[in-house]
Amino acid sequence: MEPLEDWRSPKFEEELGRLDRGGISFEFLRRNEQYRHHYKSAADESSADQPAVIAAREGLARRWGVLFPGRS
Repeated sequence: MEPLEDWRSPKFEEELGRLDRGGISFEFLRRNEQYRHHYKSAADESSADQPAVIAAREGLARRWGVLFPGRS
């Protein structure tokens, strides 16, 4: 996950104007400390066996309502 940019900066406002609904949703979701913690926990599972990876992604998707396109 990329570092957070100051949401009050003119650059951020300009970039936000180019995002679609999903992009805007993600931009704000990733600023949520609980989401960042849950995402990190799920990412840490990626070094585990495949069933653990799938379970971690499913848990993240279920809790936060996110999808991971291109992932199986």
